[in-house]
Amino acid sequence: MQFTDDVIPEHVRALGHQHPELLAIGMQGAVFRLADHRVAKVWFHAPRAELDRLQNLYAEIRLPFHTPEILEIHQGSRWLVTIEAELPGRPLHEIAPEFGTTTWPAARDCVIDVLGELATTPAPPALFAMTVLDETEPIRHDYRPRSSAEAPTAPAQQTAARGSWLDALSSLLARRVATYGDQLDRLVDKFDTKLDCLQQRLHAINPTHDTQLVHGDVTAGNILVDDQLRPVSVLDFGLLSMAGDPVFDSASAAALYALWSPDTRAIEADFDAALIARLDHNADGLLTYRAIHALLIGNAHDTDPFDRDSGVPLTAKLLNDPQYTAFLT
Repeated sequence: MQFTDDVIPEHVRALGHQHPELLAIGMQGAVFRLADHRVAKVWFHAPRAELDRLQNLYAEIRLPFHTPEILEIHQGSRWLVTIEAELPGRPLHEIAPEFGTTTWPAARDCVIDVLGELATTPAPPALFAMTVLDETEPIRHDYRPRSSAEAPTAPAQQTAARGSWLDALSSLLARRVATYGDQLDRLVDKFDTKLDCLQQRLHAINPTHDTQLVHGDVTAGNILVDDQLRPVSVLDFGLLSMAGDPVFDSASAAALYALWSPDTRAIEADFDAALIARLDHNADGLLTYRAIHALLIGNAHDTDPFDRDSGVPLTAKLLNDPQYTAFLT
């Protein structure tokens, strides 16, 4: 099936919208502009229960940016379709200056502005019911909020008693690698050694916060900006949205900014320097979470209905990079 096939917009026309305009197509689905300041999204994988949870999450998110609102959910002939309010702004990647130019920092800082707001936003209750990727259970299914009668404790003690973010992420990593680790073992030097070390690095993290709103897929396409590169809207929660450590979001956003670019490692290093300076992140934490994120999404395209490029080679490239090889061996 090609992107130009009529089966996708036909899902929208069947709802009475005769001239949908394709805005974007990605891992989760295709988005079309309608004629009434709304958009339609055709979802390639999501079941109804997942979209119900996402609708609840969107209703609870409180950020100083516009965020999605699901107005309607419809069953199409093949996929589900949501009707949502159209959000203001243009995708950052459409107008961002190129990396290495004198104006590049404006694009980087726009992303960090979003990350900073996410980092200070507690996870809403609906986030604890969300699943990630193709999982069927919420990642923090055993989390128990502290009651008002409980005395405050150190973060590490809190999470050990009430469902640890680190344990939840560690288990998710193990499950994901179990599905395609054989592919990585053929491509990554000393893969088992690096994976063991990565788990140790993860459990050495002592997060300052572990129940913040983690978007999980902060890309230059999911941030809409005004003409001055100020963020006005943040889109597409759900793929890896979790209650967790905001450093995870920062680490993954730096990698996702230009994932397929030959400058990816240099862009990450530039982001990291700014993240350490502005958000007081830890360098080891950024490297650890970035490697984990790469492993989590490495085979996320394997069930893509359009057979787009696998992310496995990109994950292997990161793990074979000299910096990560030294860090994980």
